[in-house]
Parts: sequence; C-alpha cells; structure tokens
Amino acid sequence: MERSSGCLNKGMKVIAIVVALVFILVLPLTLVGRDLAKVIFSPENVSGILRNRLLGSGFVDNIAAEGFLSERWFDEIGIGGGELKPMFQYLSQAEREEILTTLMPPEWVDAQLDNIIRSFFTWLDSDQPAPRLAIDLVPIKEGLLKGGLRRMLDTLIDSWPSCTTDEIDSMSQELMRTGEIPIEVCEPPEPYRSQVLDYAITELGNLIRGQPDKLQLIKSLDATPAEVLAFKGQLQFLKSVMMWGWFLPASLLGVIMILTIRSMRDIGHWWGIPLLIGGLLSLMVIGVVSAGRGDLIRDMLKDFAAVGTPFYRAFEIALLGMFIAVIRLAFFHALLIIGAGFTLWLIARRLSKRVEPQVTLESEPGETDTTTEGVSGIPAPPPVPPLGSGPDDEEGPPSGIFG
Repeated sequence: MERSSGCLNKGMKVIAIVVALVFILVLPLTLVGRDLAKVIFSPENVSGILRNRLLGSGFVDNIAAEGFLSERWFDEIGIGGGELKPMFQYLSQAEREEILTTLMPPEWVDAQLDNIIRSFFTWLDSDQPAPRLAIDLVPIKEGLLKGGLRRMLDTLIDSWPSCTTDEIDSMSQELMRTGEIPIEVCEPPEPYRSQVLDYAITELGNLIRGQPDKLQLIKSLDATPAEVLAFKGQLQFLKSVMMWGWFLPASLLGVIMILTIRSMRDIGHWWGIPLLIGGLLSLMVIGVVSAGRGDLIRDMLKDFAAVGTPFYRAFEIALLGMFIAVIRLAFFHALLIIGAGFTLWLIARRLSKRVEPQVTLESEPGETDTTTEGVSGIPAPPPVPPLGSGPDDEEGPPSGIFG
C-alpha cells in the first residue's frame, strides 16, 4: 500500500513538472496578447495614441514642411494634373503651413479622429451591420465660406510673381472680349487683382456649397456587407482570445496546486519558480518584439501604401505608437510577475530553514532520565528512592518484640 502511494506521489510530481513547463511557455504569449488587446481594442487608448503621435508630434506640420501642395505632392496624391501645379509652385513653407491649417484646423482633425474611432468600436461591440464611419465636413465648409477661402486665395496670389506688361495687356483684352477676367499665374495690379480674387472665391464657393455635409468612409471601401460582417466576427473572436487568454496560465497554476501543493512552502516552490522563470522569459520575448518592431511595421504596411507617401508615414507613426504602448505595459506586468515569483520563492526558503527535525535521546537503563526536560521543556519528576533505604531503616539487629 505504501509503495503504491509513493508511486502515485511521484507520478503527480512528474505531471506537475510538465504543467509548470507548459505554464512557462504560454505565459509570455498570453501576457503580450492581453496587453495588446488592452491597447488596440480600447477607444480611449487608440484615440490618445493617434492624437499624440499625429497631432502632438507635429506630423501635420512636417507634411507641410516637406512639400505640401508641391509638384511632388500632387504626383503622389494623383490629383491636379497640369492645371493646379503651377498655381502652388511659388508658395513658401510658411504659406503652405498656413493653407494647410485653414483646410484642416487641428481642433477639427482631433474631433474627427475621436469620432471615427468611437464609431468603429461602437460597431464592433454592437449589432450594427456596418460601421458608421463619416467625416463631418460642415465645420470646414463654414470656415472656408466665412473668410477662410479668401485668406487662402490671398496667400496664394501673394506668392505669385508680378504680372508683366504683356500679361496685363492680354488680361485686359480678354476681359473686354469675354467679360471675364482670365486667371494667369501672376499677381496682377488693381483693379484686376480684386476681380481675379472675387471670381475665384465665387467659383470655389459654389463648388464648396455643392459638397456633401458628411463624407461616408465605408462607401469608399471595396467590400460587400457579407465581407464586413465576416471581418467583424474575426475581430470579435480575436479580441476574446487575447483578452481572456490569461485564464490558461491561471488554470495551469490551479492544476499544479491540486497535484502537489500541500503547504505554504509548496506554494513557494511550485508557484514561485514557474512565475519567476515565466516572467524572465516574458522579458526576453518583449525585448525581441521591441528590437524587431520596425520590420514588423514594414511587413504590415507593404501591401497597404507605397513607402514614403504621407499615408504610409501616418500609419507607420500610429502603429509605432501602439507598439511602444504595448511594450511598456507588457514590460511592467512582466516585472510584477517576476516580483511575485521571487517573493514566493524567498518565503519558501525561509520556511524550509525554520523547519528542523527534533531529536529525542534515550537514557541508559538504571539512569535518571534527564533529557526529558531538555527536549520537551517539562520538569522531570523527582527520583524514587529504593526500597529499604529510608531514614528509619538503620543497620543492626532488629528491636522490639522481634528482637
């Protein structure tokens, strides 16, 4: 019976060792997965990262500084042809930034970014068949029609070189023949300048009024409703797995407790060491991910946009911000796990040193048991004298009637 019980205990310890190894291997994956889900599936975190990375970092200003509305910009965007390029070629960097701020005020960009993110996560967590992603153009239209368009065209015309005498004569003849002032890429003198400015404001103003108040983003995607729902299901499944995957290592710790843990000292050994090793392995995984984040981002974006374009750089900056947030969060949690495992291990060592075996010494026959007091702490009873050795027993012949 004792032999079978010993074999059973050994078998349970072997199984516990295997479970502990599995725990050590799955802990880094579930830790990084949960922290990744806490970042990318949180509207507050995503909105804060994009706001800080795209707006707070000066990304918009950098776009203007590197050639917004330049010929290269028109070529990369694919609009304008040969008509718009000459009009913007004389703009300085400061003038480009001014026009960009008029077209996309920072507060409007911030509001649209927050609205799109919240609409996306509302769709993800609800029964909506498709996300209601839209950009509100009303503030932009109102801002342009209430003076923004005039300021922008004033800046544009001021950047042009002054018209020559021949160009002025050509404009005057065209005005007399058709009744409309022709637009040349040069700054005409008054009254032609005011006429050119008013004509451009009228034409562009009518164009702006004809634009919709909201730009629906989902309609621009080449996806059927069935594909959108399938994508939503995949995201929901991925979110569930990443958010609740940490139950697997927690369950493995429970299995270890059932198999081997019978005391506080066992908790320190069978929980502390796996937690310590798993935390250290998590730090190694986090270091590898951090070192290769640039290659990971390039692989994710290689089929999305051309390298070097504004869209590519915007997504690159956003993904880099999310990677950094995940790495910091996972690093903090890995340190907590290492601290918990090390603490349990120290407690187990302290308890192991306290427990010492008690030794009981046996006395020789006929000798007084003087070890009882030293071992148990209870005073030994006084020795019993041998028979016939009392004070009334004296040597000599018996006396009395028997004498």
